[in-house]
This record gives sequence, C-alpha cells and structure tokens, in this order.
Amino acid sequence: MTGSPIDERAVVEFAQALIRVPSVTGAERAAALLVAETCERAGLEVTMRKVHGERPNVLAIWPGASPTIGLLLHGHTDTIPFLDMRDPTSAALEDGVIWGRGSVDQKGGLAAAVMALCALARSGRRLRKSVALAAVIDEESEHRGSAALVEDGLQAECAITTEPSDLRLLVACKGTAPIRIRFTGVLAHGSNPWLGVSAIEMAARTVAALKRLELRTVELPGIGAMQASLNFGLIQGGSAYNNVADACSLWLDRRLVPGETQQTALAELREVLAKLARDDASFRAEAEIARPDWSWPFIRERGLKPARTAPDSAVARALAAAHRSVTGAAVEIGYTHGYNDGDFLVNDLGIPTVNYGPGESARSHTAAEKLRIDQLLSAARVYLQTALELGS
Repeated sequence: MTGSPIDERAVVEFAQALIRVPSVTGAERAAALLVAETCERAGLEVTMRKVHGERPNVLAIWPGASPTIGLLLHGHTDTIPFLDMRDPTSAALEDGVIWGRGSVDQKGGLAAAVMALCALARSGRRLRKSVALAAVIDEESEHRGSAALVEDGLQAECAITTEPSDLRLLVACKGTAPIRIRFTGVLAHGSNPWLGVSAIEMAARTVAALKRLELRTVELPGIGAMQASLNFGLIQGGSAYNNVADACSLWLDRRLVPGETQQTALAELREVLAKLARDDASFRAEAEIARPDWSWPFIRERGLKPARTAPDSAVARALAAAHRSVTGAAVEIGYTHGYNDGDFLVNDLGIPTVNYGPGESARSHTAAEKLRIDQLLSAARVYLQTALELGS
C-alpha cells in the first residue's frame, strides 16, 4: 500500500509498552487505555465499554464507505499472573525476541493488530467496508469481554483472533469443560484405615478408569483428525496424613471436539462414576461443571464450545494470500488443541473466524514467555494486507 507502510520500530515499541503495563485478569484497565489512546491518536474511531466494574473492552474502527465491518481483529488485554517468571514486565529485547508476561499470550498479537489498523488509518485510505479491532477483557478467566461483544450484537463479515499460532492459519479450536468431582468418604484414624473409606483412594480409582476411556475423534475435512483430551489438573483432599480422607476433590480439564458439549462430556464422566458405584457400594462421587476461578453463573451454564470455520472461507483465503505475500511461503493450515474466544464469534455471532498470530503457543503461561520479533512484524503486515483485501 502507499502512504503508510508498517513502521517496524513503532510495532516493537508498542508491543514493549503493552507488556510493561501489568494486566493480570481483573486489572486490564491500564492496558485497555493504552490501546484506546494509541488508536485514537492514529485517527481510529474508538469506544470503550465497561464490562465488569472498571474493566473495559475497547472497540476501534477505521470506517469505510459502508458501516459493514469487513474484518474484525480480536485480541485480549489480560494475562495470567506472573507466577515464577523473572522480570515479567521488563519487555527486554534479547537476541531477536521480546521477553515478558503476555508477550505471546497475547499482547504480541494484539500489538500487531493495533499497529496494522493504525497504519491503515494514518494512510488515509478509505475502504468500501470498515475494519475493526476488539480488545477484550477476561479471556483468561470467565470470558466476560467476548460475552459482552455478543450482548452488544457486534456484527462483522469475518474475523481473526490474534492468539499465538506460530503464524499458522488455524481454522478450528477445541472447547473445554472444566469439571470438579467431589468424593465423599468416611473419616477414621490412619492406624485403623479399615474403619474408614478413603476419598483419595476413590479419586485414584476414578483416574485409572478415566484413563481407559476412549475419547471422541472427529475428522475435519481438509485438515485431519481432532481428538478430545482429558487432563487431571488439581487434587485437594484429606485433613491430615494420619487420617483416612473423608473428602477429596479432583479438577479436570476435558477438551471438546466439534459435536461435543460440556453436558455430553459431563454425562460420559458420570457414567464412569456410576459404574464404579455399582461395583463398590461405598463409592460416593458427584461431578459438576466448575473451575476454581469461575463464579459467574452465565459462563458455567454456557460453557466454552469448540468452533470451526471452513478452510476455504473468505477470511482463510485472504489471510493465506497475505501470509504468502509477506513471508514468501504458503501458510500451514490446521487447528489448535487449545481454546480461544473465536467460540463466541462463531457460535454466538455467526462470524466466520480463524486464528492467526505471532508466538509459539507452547510458551504461553510459562516462565519462558518470549516473542520472536520477526513473527511480530510479519503478523502486523499480514493483518494489514488482509484488512485491505476484506475491506475493499
């Protein structure tokens, strides 16, 4: 395009600035303000919408001749806690990477999207359709930000979630059913274990039974097989080492493939528990949808669903062409084992959505979270070219 190509230095500096602003889930406001102010200075139309307390979504639009949004770029401003990461807000440049919490998940993708739209605005080029960016809160927890987009009825012809994909074009994501199983035993002194019933032993038998469960696999045309998965993430139980545990909770992360829901996954698990109870009259267990960080009834009821978009959709074709133009290579097309908020865009708003962003997703949530600068810059260029194509 003429007039305002991507400014590499500005992209890197904005990504650093965003990483330097702490925005652990619940404290996204300062990061949202930085996004909003940067977009406003570039000439984009910006609105901020309070979603939960003082935590706002940001919607930035480069208006076209028509108010129809030809492309929506979607990112989130929150990160997970710092945990044991060193210098998590330093945004230091080290050997071609930017270091810091959120650099991969997913301030890199958000920064690239902001800079792409700012470049478009500064060029002054008017398109036939509008191009927009939604920067939402709470993606790492209860997904209130994307739920608010649904509540507001946001419409677009297609969308890109800028979550890290290692610059792969991902046309499907898994859903996730967070499940807690509560086991109830009988308390006894550890010197007389035969007088009690161990809830921890019940949990152990349940883990063994669930490991034998054959989980569903679906074939995604043109992509390959996607298999559901189950992770045993957290266990809590017992009152003392020398007591028989009378209570235990086991928290599971059940990843869903298209055709599954959290209710079908819960029913499948409850059948395993029912069989264990039939085999042992002392076995007591109840399963429910729950996550340690979830208190919002809406999200427990709705769940986090799998989503997919056709590999030959307009957004996939435009993005693949932009990737080839920018990198000189064909884009790899696949799906993610993870979950992203494309779920809300596809399943609730009916917007064909793909995932494409800088960063290796395996580095997300780790103490080694760092983003390759070359991927950051490529993503900004790809977003800009895709916006030009889909906005024309």
